[in-house]
Amino acid sequence: MPVKDYKIRRRVYVPQPDGSKKEKVVYAHSEKQFTEKKNEILAEAEKAIDRANNPTFSEIALEWNEHHEAEISYNTWSSYQAPLNNLIEEFGDLLIKEITARDIQCFLDEMYQSGYAKQTINLRKITADLIFKYAIVEKGLSINNPVVNTKVNNNAKKQLRELPDDFIIEKVKDSVDKPFGLFAYLILFTGLRKSEAAALDYEDIDFKNDIINVNKSIYYKNSKPFVKPPKTESGKRKLVLLSPLKNVLPTNKTGHIFANTNGEYLTRSQFTKSWYNYLHELDIELTIHQLRHAYATILYDAGVDVKTASSMLGHSKVETTLNIYTHIKKSKVTSAADKIEQYLSANEKNNAANQAELIKLLRQENENLRKQLEILQKSIT
Repeated sequence: MPVKDYKIRRRVYVPQPDGSKKEKVVYAHSEKQFTEKKNEILAEAEKAIDRANNPTFSEIALEWNEHHEAEISYNTWSSYQAPLNNLIEEFGDLLIKEITARDIQCFLDEMYQSGYAKQTINLRKITADLIFKYAIVEKGLSINNPVVNTKVNNNAKKQLRELPDDFIIEKVKDSVDKPFGLFAYLILFTGLRKSEAAALDYEDIDFKNDIINVNKSIYYKNSKPFVKPPKTESGKRKLVLLSPLKNVLPTNKTGHIFANTNGEYLTRSQFTKSWYNYLHELDIELTIHQLRHAYATILYDAGVDVKTASSMLGHSKVETTLNIYTHIKKSKVTSAADKIEQYLSANEKNNAANQAELIKLLRQENENLRKQLEILQKSIT
């Protein structure tokens, strides 16, 4: 409708998140309509201010990441992406002001008890610290930095290999009946994230068509588990139920696959204790991320193309999968090179040993000839 056909034309000054006011012209046919439109605009503005003053961790983290990228080298920025994704997975839906030092400490302790390397845990703590500082300094949020009062356990291991050793994989396969052994086994043959596997129900598994429906994940608030849907379409996916996993899953159960004695999802502390006890019983060093990496290796060895593998792993960017495939290829080349070196070294040692034995025999033969010569000389004289 043309502007001239409205009876009322008035300015409304709309409050903005930064404290300023923005002028907006409202057109209406009556005082009632004008009041309704004005109230609607002000209500939306109030929501926007509330969202700006109470952002989620994910909103601040992603904004920090974009801002941070312009200030540092690409390689340095790239090194923050894995820690950033881990933190968003853990705290993304929480209001940043609600995250406590206890939440951060539990996250760091869980990584330690799950066998992550000290360097890996430290990088998560550093990234979280930078995000909270950005929220306080750049965004002007009146919050405390909960990372300041946290620490990484000094007993954390040195850097672990990305790809678990073959003997560890065999232990995982042979220990599916151990307490919490099914969790490790399931990650190995699905490549699910920890939060996705922890949220699985038996109803998510279509045994008839060999399909696993991934449609939710677990996040924790003060150790208590909550369920959330995937953030992206790539997170919601269908996986093939591979026969090794199908053969060990009961087909007559309902409810949560990984539950406590009350049939509820495991709390953060219950999960961490279960995983730690599993590693202790098997006497191995292993992270859930390494099992996910092992699944990617299965896909690589099976000749699954990068795009399909990316979909199966739930990556939003194909580049993430490509980086993993590249790492796997390099690891296999390095492993092959090591085997060749060992083979050549063993041959050299064998050759050296054979030469030494030959010299020893020649010396012995010379000594025998010398003695025979002495006897012959004596007999002549």
